[in-house]
Amino acid sequence: MSAMNTMLLIANAFVELCDETPLQKVSISDIVKRTGKNRKTFYYHFMDKNYLIAWIFRYDLALALRKRFPEETLVYEAENKDSMAQFPYYIRKKSGIRSLNHSEFYGVFASVLEARRRFYAQALDDNGPDSLQSYLFQLYQPAIKSDIEFILSGRYLPESNIAFLSELNTGAFLYYFIRKCNQPAITHLIADAGPFANVIHSSLETSINEVQLSRGR
Repeated sequence: MSAMNTMLLIANAFVELCDETPLQKVSISDIVKRTGKNRKTFYYHFMDKNYLIAWIFRYDLALALRKRFPEETLVYEAENKDSMAQFPYYIRKKSGIRSLNHSEFYGVFASVLEARRRFYAQALDDNGPDSLQSYLFQLYQPAIKSDIEFILSGRYLPESNIAFLSELNTGAFLYYFIRKCNQPAITHLIADAGPFANVIHSSLETSINEVQLSRGR
């Protein structure tokens, strides 16, 4: 069995167990018992349960992104030798010289969470330092920062302002999905967005352009 197939076997067994038992109560022993593998095999591929959770998300998201977008639009982690670096996690879709339209990305992100709703609702309920919440913030803040730099396109903005905008908008984006994922009555996480599906990037562009114009007065 290939390394990828073994990892998928472990990942799918874990998700199945989380449908039967609360995620926090599922142990490594439970996972290896379900797969027929041993602990050595588990730890060869995954350092711990939190890493496995992040890997499952990255794998699911990569499949969805590759299905929806051309390869040249996909964004990968740079200079990372981790096994998850092979998976795209974001897009860069230009809609103008200094404009980005990532509304489709947010739709894909929502669909990934919806496909394993029970699993991700449990995973995102944890806000510890090694949780999926923390992992996603660390993953996406640099991506949003890069988007801000693209919108700036060489125009000046203090690094402290760029850091503020990237942190604020990453937090807003992730918190929305985390909150909606934990509301069972809501079937489609981004159904209410309508024409505002790209609000993160359109708001960034508008705010940055206003600041640049005010400096030119």
